Amino acid sequence: MSVFTKPILRVGVGSSETSSRIKLASLSDPREKRLVTVRAALRAYPGVGDIGNGAWGLGSDTELHIRLHSLRAIFVSWAEFLYDGIRQGAREEAFDDLAIPLARLDEGLHDFYSRNIMGSDDACNSWQEATHAARRAVALVEAIRTLEFRTQPFHEDTAYRDVLDTLSLQGPAGHDNTLRWRAAQRSAISTDCDLLASQSMTLPDLALAPLWPNFRMAALETNLTLNETARDIRQLGSRLATWLRERKDGCLVLGIGPEEAAERLSRTANLPRSFWTAREPKHTLYAFDYCLHGALDNPHWGSETSNRPSYLPD
Repeated sequence: MSVFTKPILRVGVGSSETSSRIKLASLSDPREKRLVTVRAALRAYPGVGDIGNGAWGLGSDTELHIRLHSLRAIFVSWAEFLYDGIRQGAREEAFDDLAIPLARLDEGLHDFYSRNIMGSDDACNSWQEATHAARRAVALVEAIRTLEFRTQPFHEDTAYRDVLDTLSLQGPAGHDNTLRWRAAQRSAISTDCDLLASQSMTLPDLALAPLWPNFRMAALETNLTLNETARDIRQLGSRLATWLRERKDGCLVLGIGPEEAAERLSRTANLPRSFWTAREPKHTLYAFDYCLHGALDNPHWGSETSNRPSYLPD
């Protein structure tokens, strides 16, 4: 066995042919299912950045709302596995707030083509592919609440796609890379389920474990999501992007041990609902990013009025 395909975690790599739905359903503990879905959502989150693709106003109107509340839902759900005292209701509030812009977007998705035909057919098809892939990525975030991986209604009107096709991969290698990306995610989900079923890891340990079962899959993710990572650094903020990238390798939280980061992470996850909804999402993302590095005794920490400076690029 090559060192690149040797398991990183303490079980053999799960089969890429095993249905993710079947593996998830095989777990009896809802908390175990939730952790598997949190980790699946973390792997898929880079694709959420394409949710506003296209020429229509609906995409641009809902994009940052969906990206913010998807990330918030993942963050709070992940923190619950590591830290005591996360406010009851914080996770459900995040999903309720995510559901609002998603409902608006979903209402228009069935009519995507006629709403976006402002260029060539090829351009419109490319926008639709990207938006659909991003919507599948958000569906993996929703799975944290539903505890199941669901197909999307638009699958009925398009060529078959897997629920794990969460990146729009174009070009000569696009088809092959889609298959590789799908298989890697399926294998990672299967491995997580096997680890929990065999009681090889506790829930907190798995929450901090590397996201990918072996180095080859981890490298594939780096290759396929490089542009998305650069966009996240620019639009979400460097600390939020750092937290997301750290989850790939596991162990550290904002460059330090999880115990050292406990107060910062718990306080951020416990912020009131008004923090997340009182202003435009670009400003909330800026404030969210500050929470992950700003001085905890600064009166602007957790502020509901601080805004993203105008000199920062969009």
